[in-house]
Amino acid sequence: MKKNRVRRALLAWLCAVALLSGAASAQADKPSPKDLKISAFVEIINAESNHLYDNYERYTKRLVDVQKGPTCTEVGPQSWLSSMGPSAPERIAGYRKALKKQPKLEIDPAVTEMLDALDALYKPVDEASEYFFLSKFNKDKCQRGRELHPLLMNGWTHYIAAEQKLRAFLDKYTDERDVKEIADAQKKFGKGLHFYHRKIMTEAKALIRSADSKQPDLGAVRGRLSTFEPTLSEAKAVVDKERKGKNADALYQGGYEQMLNYGEQFRDATKELVRVVESEAKDPKAAARSNSREISMKNLVISYNGLVEQSNKVMYSKSMK
Repeated sequence: MKKNRVRRALLAWLCAVALLSGAASAQADKPSPKDLKISAFVEIINAESNHLYDNYERYTKRLVDVQKGPTCTEVGPQSWLSSMGPSAPERIAGYRKALKKQPKLEIDPAVTEMLDALDALYKPVDEASEYFFLSKFNKDKCQRGRELHPLLMNGWTHYIAAEQKLRAFLDKYTDERDVKEIADAQKKFGKGLHFYHRKIMTEAKALIRSADSKQPDLGAVRGRLSTFEPTLSEAKAVVDKERKGKNADALYQGGYEQMLNYGEQFRDATKELVRVVESEAKDPKAAARSNSREISMKNLVISYNGLVEQSNKVMYSKSMK
């Protein structure tokens, strides 16, 4: 599940950049009804998925037999689950309202399944959270814990399956949008700041996808890196040229230069992951005793999320092309 944890964190940012970065751009168009509806779907992932997966992972990784459920003699059942919060029904109702809006999308049924699963999970998760936290299992020898187990697993299973469909849909949607935005930026501004902003973020997304694997395909990662590095260098050359003119202050104050710095950190973190994976292949026994892979992947995620966050903060002056 560690791979899924990385993937969740990334995709929340991937979707956010595709839907939000345009707000900081001078060429941003008013969001279409489809954009607004999809942004509501992204909000479901950002607001609900991490909590759900964290509950799922804390709970299932401690069970000796996931099929049979808890015995309540496992380590630390008091910290297994946290409730979805008293506002969960209101949040879910808001998602359903957004889901009903036009246009109808092919992913709507999967989103409905996610919301149905959240509704079904609300009371069992809330009860299980209190049951385990207060050690009520000591009074009934874990009977209620075993009764809640299939309700929890059924809800989690249905949500995760439907959410994977939504993520695949969002990947396709954002990929298509990225291609269009790069072409639009080049047509309107040429190969300038707007163009390279879009290109850097699109190629960074492709790079992180190639690296986001339990066993990354180093050939694919190097291929994506060989595309990303020249784009980053070209963008820096454009910035160096712009820094000599009237946009010097705006480049820094608007966060564009900082975005390139984050891009370099992401590049370096990717190279470090490649180095670690290569080292592990040469000495598997040493790798088994090391947490270098986990650390390098964590740093990769942090650097990528930092890049996306900074990208969403970039502001343009009217003279920045």
